[in-house]
This record gives sequence, C-alpha cells and structure tokens, in this order.
Amino acid sequence: MDKSVYTGKLRQWNKDKGFGLIGQKKGEKDMFIHASELQGLSRKPKVGDTISYRVITSKGGNVQAVNGFIKGVSAPPSLIKVNDGTKKLLTFVVVFIVVVALVNGIKYFI
Repeated sequence: MDKSVYTGKLRQWNKDKGFGLIGQKKGEKDMFIHASELQGLSRKPKVGDTISYRVITSKGGNVQAVNGFIKGVSAPPSLIKVNDGTKKLLTFVVVFIVVVALVNGIKYFI
C-alpha cells in the first residue's frame, strides 16, 4: 500500500450501491472509493465532500481509494490497520504464552 495520503473532492456518489468517484488532478482518471473504506462517518457522503485517502491496487489490477475520511465529518483512521491474519497471529501468540506460563507454573509447584 502506498503510504501517501491524497485528497480530492467527491465528484459522484451512488447511495444505493455505496460507492463513488473522487476527482483527481486535471487529466487523471477519477479514483473509485467504496463506502466501507470511509471510516467514522457522522453522516452519509455528499458530492463535493473533501476526502483524504490512501491508494491500493486491487487484486483485479484496478487502483482504488482506501482508509478514507471526509474532512469535517469523520476522524482520520489510525495509521495501523490490523487485518484478520494479524489478529489471528496475535491471538495465537497470546494463547501460546499463556499455555507456556501455565505449564511452567505447574512444574514449579510440583
């Protein structure tokens, strides 16, 4: 993922399907953004909103906006986004440490 944060105006929003297009610099293609990538909203997105976001290339090879927030409407997302794989790894490590501590504790008292 690109670490840069970009900003643009929401040029189009499909409220029924939950996605829109963010206008880019002149001559550049508009950036796709899905509603699930807009965090901490106190209201629905509106055409003309200023959106800050990061950019990824999807599995299909398309460029899209992620980790978006609307200026004045939502708080910026945290810099660290934990995915499911990371959550599973952290859970495993915690359970492993607890089991090792219990086994060593039992050995100590025997």
